[in-house]
Amino acid sequence: MLLDFSKLDETSIYKLISNTVTPRPIAWISTEHNGIVNLAPFSYFIPLSSEPPMLIVSIGKKEDESPKDTLANFLAGSKVTINFVHKELRAIMSQSATSLDYTQSEFEHFGIEGKKMLEDYPMMVKDTKAALFCSFVKTLPIEGSETTPCLLHIEHAYYADDVIDERLHVCLENVGRVGGKFLINGEIIS
Repeated sequence: MLLDFSKLDETSIYKLISNTVTPRPIAWISTEHNGIVNLAPFSYFIPLSSEPPMLIVSIGKKEDESPKDTLANFLAGSKVTINFVHKELRAIMSQSATSLDYTQSEFEHFGIEGKKMLEDYPMMVKDTKAALFCSFVKTLPIEGSETTPCLLHIEHAYYADDVIDERLHVCLENVGRVGGKFLINGEIIS
């Protein structure tokens, strides 16, 4: 099911976002620049508003203090695809956190299968159960912070048929991160 958030009411958007973005899930973010699709996980990620539908993801810096590729791509105008991670994707998601050269795609390097769902957005991870298609709005710098909060506008959402019902109730088992451990529904899986 592909949903266009511009055609949904605030209650429906709230229901979708609040049931999709469960306690600190991993935002596995696809961005694109010069034909190279970047894919990186971030755990500082939370919904902000249903009307308009917005989220914030905070992105740190590389060891050399330069912006991580995802932030560089946001600033260069890339649209954003946020893939949600379920148990079977956890290991490959962890591998994709490895720092690669800006000219290398994590999809290609780690053999992650992608799927182009919407023409104007970077491809999503083929086996994800949910994805949010967003545009970058702006950074919200916090003085003294090591991360850069980025405001994203949710424009579309994808849900696998087995995780959403006709009343827009979503049932996901997103992998989250707490204290260096991964968990699903409050239970530690590693």
